[in-house]
Amino acid sequence: MTTTTKTSRIPFTPIQRKILLTLASVVGLRMLGLFLVLPVFTLYGLRFTSSHFLVGFAFGSYGLTMAILQIPLGRLSDRIGRRKVLMLGMTLFSLGSFICAVPHWFPHGMQIGVLIAGRLIQGGGAIVSVAFATVADHIEAENRSTAMAVLGIPIGAAFIVGIIAGPIIAGWLGTASLFWLTGFLGLGTDFLLASYLPEAPPKGGEPAPLGEVFKNLRLLALDGGGFLMNFFMATFFFYFPLIVTGEHHVGMKHYYEILLPMIFISAVTMFGFTRGADKGWAAQLAAIAFLLFLPSSLLLFSPSTLGFSSKTLAAVLVGGTLFYIGFTGLEPILPSLVSKSGPENAYGTSLGAYNSAQFMGSFVGGSVAGALARFSPVHVMATLVVASVVGFLLMLIKPRT
Repeated sequence: MTTTTKTSRIPFTPIQRKILLTLASVVGLRMLGLFLVLPVFTLYGLRFTSSHFLVGFAFGSYGLTMAILQIPLGRLSDRIGRRKVLMLGMTLFSLGSFICAVPHWFPHGMQIGVLIAGRLIQGGGAIVSVAFATVADHIEAENRSTAMAVLGIPIGAAFIVGIIAGPIIAGWLGTASLFWLTGFLGLGTDFLLASYLPEAPPKGGEPAPLGEVFKNLRLLALDGGGFLMNFFMATFFFYFPLIVTGEHHVGMKHYYEILLPMIFISAVTMFGFTRGADKGWAAQLAAIAFLLFLPSSLLLFSPSTLGFSSKTLAAVLVGGTLFYIGFTGLEPILPSLVSKSGPENAYGTSLGAYNSAQFMGSFVGGSVAGALARFSPVHVMATLVVASVVGFLLMLIKPRT
């Protein structure tokens, strides 16, 4: 009884807390580099070409490489250990950032190609699945959702700091300075990893065959959930400026006034989700999170359906908050479920497949959102409602016993 009480009060040992702090710092600094350039990347790319397509490809190529490399790097970490792969990934991320800072050093005809190459190399820092696998190595299953949430905190903080500070820094020092800063932050994470992350040996033996991962119906369902979660995320951020600026005439400098309340509320509810998940309700809470996307879609694209006026921001605030609650609830729960459902000697492979599905969801979500923009909002709403129901059903698929 005494042991149980102490465990509930102090869920992590000092070593576990140090590992979590190190991983959270690494993931947070890496995501900060991504979010700093997010609001200003398009204008930066147009300095090197008049082709909007090439600028868009440069922007998206980062996520493309991330999706491709999640499984190989996750599998490599199952073979040689997590720390080596984390350091390799962050070194590639820094190298790509430095290349993105210097296209103007090259002849004009090569400049957009250099930027694309830099973004592709940046995407080589596909360390998310390896970071989650490291958590699975060191944290007991009953505390894993909370640990995943700890990794999610710096991502949320990086988003807030990035979208606010990026344009300010770029205005003072130029956009290239953001990539220099990103590169040096990446090198700093290598120091953190080398100093504070113990090198745990691989789980033993060869990693489980890929077929063992991909024939696991529960893992495939969770991969589908990760795909749909990022599909919603990409769609939301594609349409957010179109709704807020296009319909309600809110300037970009004031976006944070709308986003911060959503983020604050969802940060509180996220811990409710994770505590419930650690008590054994992870699948049920994930299903509920997907259902929250349904009223969110109605409020954002057809607010009158739920009695809201389309002329005020109330529907956006409530719909966006519901989106954030669902999204931040799923962020820690899904990778935790993946780590519990996959073979023990293939955490990296299982989480690599999951994160690949996530990044593909971002790519497909942005593409579909752009394609649907020429139709009425009802088409977007219907697509998201169907996706919400599919996500709910996927979460009901039981693991094999």
